[in-house]
Amino acid sequence: MSKAFEVKLTSDPNEVIAKAKVAARDNGVNFEGDSQTGHFSGHGIEGSYLILENNLAIQISKKPFIMPWSMIETTLRKYFA
Repeated sequence: MSKAFEVKLTSDPNEVIAKAKVAARDNGVNFEGDSQTGHFSGHGIEGSYLILENNLAIQISKKPFIMPWSMIETTLRKYFA
């Protein structure tokens, strides 16, 4: 089961991705990508992102069964804030 959601970016995409890479590293998550596209995995979650103008589209392709979608979305919004 997969899920997609969007985040409106309020700062430069390069800054957002730089902060997301640090947050991912600090939390044991693999993060590969740039200010246009990339993917991440860790703690049983796998996903990808795409940035178009000021919108960040996130697609989650895998998650642990017991982890609620709301928890994943909230956490990812913090990473990409």
